[in-house]
Amino acid sequence: MRPSILSASVATSQKSRKTTPLIGFFVYSGIAVALLFIFVGAKFFFWAKCFELRAFRVPSASMCPAICVNERIIAGMDAFNTRAPQRGEVILFDQDEGNTKFTKRVIGIAGDTVARGPSNTILVNTQPLALPLPCGKNNPYDRLAPEGPPFETVKVPKGSLFVIGDNLDNSYDSRQFGLVRLDKVRGQALLIYWSSNSSRIGCKLN
Repeated sequence: MRPSILSASVATSQKSRKTTPLIGFFVYSGIAVALLFIFVGAKFFFWAKCFELRAFRVPSASMCPAICVNERIIAGMDAFNTRAPQRGEVILFDQDEGNTKFTKRVIGIAGDTVARGPSNTILVNTQPLALPLPCGKNNPYDRLAPEGPPFETVKVPKGSLFVIGDNLDNSYDSRQFGLVRLDKVRGQALLIYWSSNSSRIGCKLN
């Protein structure tokens, strides 16, 4: 009987030694993944400088190709707690008394002059507006119509912003509804976290 007990004990010991490295592998792998998420998260927060984050689905094409229909974005709702939006930044703001957040790009800040230019262009301080290149594949700017919507030249006063949608031919923006007051701004669009076009996932918006 004793040899049998000894044999079983040795087998159990060998099995235990085989199992222990496997458990260790999973433990260390889990730690590595957790550290990676912490690093990526810290890097994102450092870049965004925002800690009050919310997710939104964009239902319209007014900002396409920067943000297209049904793409999901991350926004920093505390981005402008200590500063005002700058030219080129994509903001979320309230345009009416409802809960709908408009998403547009700031092109005019206090002191800027925004005017209608030739051939469907917009002039900011007499210079043609240049929109950023679209991120990802298969989202080029469509050819614009010969003439854009008419609007009066405006010098942006203190406490206001002139905003547009990147889809200049299909955007309801400051050319129609006028300036946006700073107290209506609710946050900054930061990046696309989901899109049916996988090449656009992770695209920064500013």
